[in-house]
Amino acid sequence: MTGRHVLFVNLRRIPREGLESLLAAHRLGYGIVLIGRSIPDFARPYVDEFREVDTYQEDRSVKLAREVAGDHDLAGVANFTEIDVQLVSAIAADLGLPGMPREAALRARNKFLMKEALAHLDVLPRYRRVHSLDELRGAVADLGLPAVVKPTGASGSKGIFELREPGDLEPAMRRLAEIARPEFDPVFRQFGAEFIVEEFLDGPEVSVEGFVAGGTVHIVAITDKRTTVPFHLELEHKVPSVLGSPAEAEITAATRDVVTALGFDHCAFHLEGKQTPRGFRFIEIAGRPAGDYIASHVVPLATGVDFFANVIRVATGEPLDLRPDRALHAGVRFVLAPEGGRFDGVDGLPGICARPGYDHVFFEQSVGSRIAVPPEHFGLQRLVAVCARHGTRAGLDALLADVESSVTPRMTRDPGDG
Repeated sequence: MTGRHVLFVNLRRIPREGLESLLAAHRLGYGIVLIGRSIPDFARPYVDEFREVDTYQEDRSVKLAREVAGDHDLAGVANFTEIDVQLVSAIAADLGLPGMPREAALRARNKFLMKEALAHLDVLPRYRRVHSLDELRGAVADLGLPAVVKPTGASGSKGIFELREPGDLEPAMRRLAEIARPEFDPVFRQFGAEFIVEEFLDGPEVSVEGFVAGGTVHIVAITDKRTTVPFHLELEHKVPSVLGSPAEAEITAATRDVVTALGFDHCAFHLEGKQTPRGFRFIEIAGRPAGDYIASHVVPLATGVDFFANVIRVATGEPLDLRPDRALHAGVRFVLAPEGGRFDGVDGLPGICARPGYDHVFFEQSVGSRIAVPPEHFGLQRLVAVCARHGTRAGLDALLADVESSVTPRMTRDPGDG
């Protein structure tokens, strides 16, 4: 097979994000070899070759990547997923391709090691690592309430619990002990029942979307975020932020400090934090592009920057192209199931889809599927995503508010839902 290829390690869980990553490689003229646990049907027309492997087994996966490199001219190995940050780093190092340093990849995946590497910066909330209820009680006695506790190695908002009063500690740890097991989610194979507890931060939440290439940090956008209470599931995102110049300058400077201190390089990043009354405070950072349609759809709608194409560029060592060709306001609003049960569809979508300003509507759950909500399950509550854009922030706010008020899920409670 001729031509240069990019090695993909798995695809993003959301099909439309996975599709956009494949299309980005094709836009740049690359063929694709995919290794992973499975290949979805939508990906087959875009992938030249698929090789199955349990990517939680690093040695086997690196060996397979070496075999792929013997059969194809690999220009790079691209990372779009949280769970594969360390594996992609290992493959890049083994094959001599651009990639994140191994030590930095470990820090990217473990929230405690991440903060330990940033302890010299003044943007961290106070935090402690805990493994048991007794340790959590000791940490909270020091940090105070309210606080937040979560697994150090989780992704996708799995297992985030707010602690508002002393009675919240024991139920949170009991549920976390059930969640932080490979049987619940394979992501917990590595760090297991290790948790980090942090002081609760007040203030608007933001994320920073960017790249590191050759040691240079490039910031593409700052995103205003809304999450649910109390489990912090993603609810709404808007680009660009409207916090204002002083706050954005502070966030930009802090981002550069964090990325540099962690040793990130040759990767996209997605940093989360809050603009508190005490200034910007860092929460965590991922060594891959943002999910929730931020990198795949919202940033391109707002700026014209092809974020996923630049993920391919940074993986292959090509120069980045981060020149915006527009200055619009874009966002995404998620429609969440109000309770568990059978998903019977949504009312209000035809009216929304008929109006200008709404660019995309994505169903994340199939009609007829059973839905569970946190803390029983952290990945099923999101039913529909609606992306919109407008020339003003007020116009975008109105479009997304109409989604919230007009689109209503229909649910049927099952007898076992309690």
